[in-house]
Amino acid sequence: MYKHKNTLLFLFVSLLLALLNLAAKLYRTPAWFDGTLARNHALLLDFNYTNNEQSRLFQFYVPEAFVQMFGLSFPDAYILQRVLFTLLTFFLFFLYARKWFQDSLAAVCVITMAVLMPLTYKNHLQESAALLSLTFLGAVWAIREKKPCAFAVILLVGSINNETMLFLPAIYFFVNFTSFEFKQLFQLAVKTVLLALPAFIAVGYIRYLNIDRPHLGGALHFAENLKKLHHLAIVFNVFWLCAYLGFKNKPQFLQRSLLAIPLFIIPHLITGIISETRQMIPLSCIILPSAYIYLAAKSKRAAHLLKPAASG
Repeated sequence: MYKHKNTLLFLFVSLLLALLNLAAKLYRTPAWFDGTLARNHALLLDFNYTNNEQSRLFQFYVPEAFVQMFGLSFPDAYILQRVLFTLLTFFLFFLYARKWFQDSLAAVCVITMAVLMPLTYKNHLQESAALLSLTFLGAVWAIREKKPCAFAVILLVGSINNETMLFLPAIYFFVNFTSFEFKQLFQLAVKTVLLALPAFIAVGYIRYLNIDRPHLGGALHFAENLKKLHHLAIVFNVFWLCAYLGFKNKPQFLQRSLLAIPLFIIPHLITGIISETRQMIPLSCIILPSAYIYLAAKSKRAAHLLKPAASG
């Protein structure tokens, strides 16, 4: 009964956190209400926008569905999308973190994510971000719980929303790696490819349909990103360091996931804009639990908040 009460309470807390994040986002994004959002939405529906944004289908089809079903304005439809997916992300992150933490520390993980997110907000209309965080978390959870079919489905859905999801087969491979023996390595590689193939095919086909459209912001940014690496420190700050400290004492799942993170950052350095730190937020489900396991283990007062699963 106590556990169910905490779950319901944190569902309400997740709603409050989602609304606070919405307020911060709207404050930082005047383009939401000056006609830019409605103009961009119309261009997206006409398939007449930039390649990368046009290819993220769910970021505009979900709010369009809300417009058609509920008669909402475009800004309100996008607000509903952001609140709904952010709420679900916070709540599911709480449930996910319970594997390693007592409820209070699981809640701290989520609240930390909620506090860090506004630091990444700019006057950008990149509305795939909320669903990206949710599907990224869902796919990581499926990997942890050894549910490959669920992983493949979530990866497909999430990739149609945002191609950043295509990093996750790397985590699947790292987490399930057991040996350098050729047969086992080959079998794991084949299984990883098969699970990821629907998502890669879908994204490839959508990008092919939009191949003639310009890429928003250009395609290559490696040289300029090397000069802006300090932006990486902004989003997770000291949590980057704490996540990797005490590495041997963390659960194997988090160890392997942490080892895969460079494969997430390197493509962003090449094709992304590293100062747009919202791209790092999906890593919260790996970085923050890893950091709090280290911090709690180092504190006599907080060590009891760790569950046995949090030890290596």
